[in-house]
Amino acid sequence: MSLFSDCVASDKLRVGWIGLGAMGVEMARNLQVHRAKTGLSPISVYNRTLSKCEQLAQLGAQVCGSAAEVANASNVVFLSLFSGDTVKSIVAEILDNSSGEQPLLIADLTTVHPDSTQWILDDLARRRRELLLPRPVEFSQTPVWGAPAAAKAAKLVFVSSGASRRVLESLAVPAFAHRAIDCGEDGVRAAKFKVLGNFMIASIVEALGEAMAVAEEVGVGRELYLEFVREMLPVPPALAYAKKMTDENGEASKTQVGFTVLGGMKDVGYAVDLAKSVDMRLPIAELALEHLQWVKDKGDPNWDWSSLAFALRKGN
Repeated sequence: MSLFSDCVASDKLRVGWIGLGAMGVEMARNLQVHRAKTGLSPISVYNRTLSKCEQLAQLGAQVCGSAAEVANASNVVFLSLFSGDTVKSIVAEILDNSSGEQPLLIADLTTVHPDSTQWILDDLARRRRELLLPRPVEFSQTPVWGAPAAAKAAKLVFVSSGASRRVLESLAVPAFAHRAIDCGEDGVRAAKFKVLGNFMIASIVEALGEAMAVAEEVGVGRELYLEFVREMLPVPPALAYAKKMTDENGEASKTQVGFTVLGGMKDVGYAVDLAKSVDMRLPIAELALEHLQWVKDKGDPNWDWSSLAFALRKGN
């Protein structure tokens, strides 16, 4: 049963935000602007590097000194972090320092290993059994698809899960996403869905890198191959990464960073693990992981993950 069936349309629903990375800062900004325009209460915000909160404060957001402070001032808290370990740590901090009686819904936008989601749900269930929670708490896994540019334009795809997913959808769309996909109540399913979706994007990046490397060697050229992508595969990921790979000196993949090599290795690794859990393999993911590792070792782990194409070019 949803925690907020009686107040979803009310300005009494207080919203918090934790994490202002490349994606988080754009989503939080759009959420704050949307709430201000619609006459709703400002968001409470926290980031480990507090200076990143300044631009949100200028828009009217309330800056807090800790994750727990955000949660204790909110009914709904969105997390936008890097890894499952960080999410587990932040959720534990929130639950260990929880106060008040109003219900709390924690919605994690991070791409995490499904095991991390399961760990959080199990820990939350244990705390309920042992009566360690002073307020009702629900955790939902709510990842998003889209690059920072899509986040800035509020064009993300929001994956909702949990008993209160309708509440989360109403907060996300249209504030920082343009569409929601309902994944049901199972948060672990939502995490698996996101991992496999990211695997598909990684496969596109890997295939483009391979095709463009061969195209260059056989005389077709990367620019001409880009025309094929424009005409036959004009979807945002394929087109964006193909354009970066056509750059002669590779500068676009080094400076126009939408998703880093490290982030790619993390997410592709999750996909490989997920397949192994059911005695299967994802050979394309394994190849992409190998090529991302090459860039990490010989290039820069903070380059865009389209730079895996460098590992495929003849002479490297």
